[in-house]
Amino acid sequence: MAIDLRSDFIARPTREMITAMTRAAELPGGFGPREDTTVARLERLAADMLGHADALFCPTCTMANQIAIHIRCRPGESFVTEAEAHVVTSESAAAAALSGAMPRLVPARNGALDIAATAAALVGADAQRPRVGVIVVENTHVRSGGRVVGLGHMRMVAEIARAAGVPVHLDGARLFNAASALGVPARDLAAAADSVAFNLNKGLAAPLGAILAGETDFIAEAVRVRQMFGGGWRPAGVPAAAGIVALETMVGRLADDRARARALADGLAELDGIHVDPEAVESNILLVRPGSATPDALIAALARHNVLVLPFGPFLRLVTHHEITDAAVAETLAAFRTVLSGVDL
Repeated sequence: MAIDLRSDFIARPTREMITAMTRAAELPGGFGPREDTTVARLERLAADMLGHADALFCPTCTMANQIAIHIRCRPGESFVTEAEAHVVTSESAAAAALSGAMPRLVPARNGALDIAATAAALVGADAQRPRVGVIVVENTHVRSGGRVVGLGHMRMVAEIARAAGVPVHLDGARLFNAASALGVPARDLAAAADSVAFNLNKGLAAPLGAILAGETDFIAEAVRVRQMFGGGWRPAGVPAAAGIVALETMVGRLADDRARARALADGLAELDGIHVDPEAVESNILLVRPGSATPDALIAALARHNVLVLPFGPFLRLVTHHEITDAAVAETLAAFRTVLSGVDL
């Protein structure tokens, strides 16, 4: 079987999740969008873990992010974020298409917004400048290789946002990876935002789904917008059951994924023909830049050795998850070693 490092969303659900889904399939589902008792348990658990008043089960984190933007921005308004944010690079211009909202981009370093530039971007609207409806912060930050935005920085963004009367949305697709890396509860990071989205199907290994959390009135409106966006799914108890298990059993083991990502980086850093900075590995993602070989050639050669990695601009991206064991790390390093020696490139 291939060692699949392309993303953590390809990891299969655990045996406990499969058992929970089977049991949930035997329960009656609710007719209304929030009647299902398993879904209600998941949403309450997620809200409590994040310290927010309420939470909503969504099909994807992209939808959760776009619901938040839609609620905060009227057509013709803007949201502040940075050029490499997932809501800009990887959500098919949904904010423009669905909400008529445009990004106002500020400089950032590894996902951490420049504080002075962010404050300047929040200057009130006038005849030429649109109102800013929300600030979007991404943590962990995917395009920089899973870098973590520190709690202190999150709080500084929250402070200037509240002073300007602008809410903050946290795109925390891998929020629990960030919290694990920082050694803080996820609720501490969530407290620096008015709304939070996170994936259940990435590091937490549920088969699908995401959570959007926030205040009671915000989530009440999110239910309507989710329906408008086609996400009013039901019955949803079966995937919700896996989400409960994910939150109860998978959060504590995310440090293992980070340790294995660092082990991969340390091992790859010793090889000729590629470049990797182990110090840049802060969560479960690492970026590897080939030397003379093209990314496509290196990816194809690794695939012949049953190691799957993702092209990521000039890099290869490797993402660890619960199916990447110590043995898989060793096999991956061996495959890189063989390929880079010129045996199969």
